[in-house]
Amino acid sequence: MATNLTVEKRNTDKRSILTELRSKGQFPANLYGYGTKAVSLSVDEPEFIKAYREVGKNGVLKLKVDGKDYSVMVQDMQVHPLKNSVTHVDFLAIDLNKETEAEVPVVLTGESAGVKEGGVLQRVLATVNVKALPADFPEQLEASVEDLNIGDSLSVKDLPTGKKYEILHEEDEVVASVTPPKLQDEETDEETEEADAEGDAPESSESVADDSQEEEKKDE
Repeated sequence: MATNLTVEKRNTDKRSILTELRSKGQFPANLYGYGTKAVSLSVDEPEFIKAYREVGKNGVLKLKVDGKDYSVMVQDMQVHPLKNSVTHVDFLAIDLNKETEAEVPVVLTGESAGVKEGGVLQRVLATVNVKALPADFPEQLEASVEDLNIGDSLSVKDLPTGKKYEILHEEDEVVASVTPPKLQDEETDEETEEADAEGDAPESSESVADDSQEEEKKDE
């Protein structure tokens, strides 16, 4: 059963519309895509958060606008960095019978053998692009890193696959790797050497000249 979210068309003529929406616990949004022209909307934030949590990042919402229903996905969501409140959302109207693309989070599980030996786990891909019917997107792709030793890497081919979705990356593209700790130590040593070199740098000719002039004035 689809999760419903009722929204209202937004008046874009008022300059103070954003302040007015926020005072009502709402935020501005846009609807565009399959079967509709671009529409400006106002959305109740608590209702949106509730619906969004139910369907997940790539879930399908049934958006109700002036008595008409649209199957939509959240194309983009902006969040205030300090208040953690939703400030704007783009809804993409979709055809449920047509494949589309979306980013799916990659979740790494376990602790790698290499990290236990002092290595460092380097994350390369946090998400991967996936193609599927709107209802068939996985919420996330999990992969264990427990068997990764120092120097090993986890590739796209190691991610779980399914008949209902396709990962749109080269199989050998690296998702994560375990690097030796000495690489970090060498970088630190190089930075220290550079800093020492800068500290030992000779004074410029101008500063030397200034010092000479000051000494002459003292002698006078």
